[in-house]
Amino acid sequence: MVIREAGLLFRGFTLIKAGYHKTSSDEIDTDLRSALLTALLNFAESAFSTKIVEYLEFSEKFVIAFTEDKIQSIEGREPEALITYAILDKEKKIDKVVSNVVEPLLKEVSKQFILKYSKKNLSEIRQFDSFRKVMDEIFGLDVKTIDQRAKGLFF
Repeated sequence: MVIREAGLLFRGFTLIKAGYHKTSSDEIDTDLRSALLTALLNFAESAFSTKIVEYLEFSEKFVIAFTEDKIQSIEGREPEALITYAILDKEKKIDKVVSNVVEPLLKEVSKQFILKYSKKNLSEIRQFDSFRKVMDEIFGLDVKTIDQRAKGLFF
């Protein structure tokens, strides 16, 4: 399993995105993609009365896994949805990989983010730049390809 990208979405916008490996050769508008993902998740929740979609499969290559928590912003009256996502390579038994490996990692990312940024102004995106290091530590080797892991053993 290789995590190619991970991030946090709030109110349909990307708060932070950590790209580890490209998923396409084209430049993608992150705000447009964030809004689409948020809309898809909200639709699934409303239409099917489910808590949240665990993952979506895109083509034969990629899967996007999600978790949802709540965070209180300084300008909000009540906690709002904070969506944590990871784009990873599709593999066999993806449902077990998502529930046993990816979901706990995403929950840890959102937990650490909420501890650090709850009751703050979440519209100031630059303040989250340093959180990328926290994400890197949480994901650890799960963002490295097999070749990168092997090089780390010998060099």
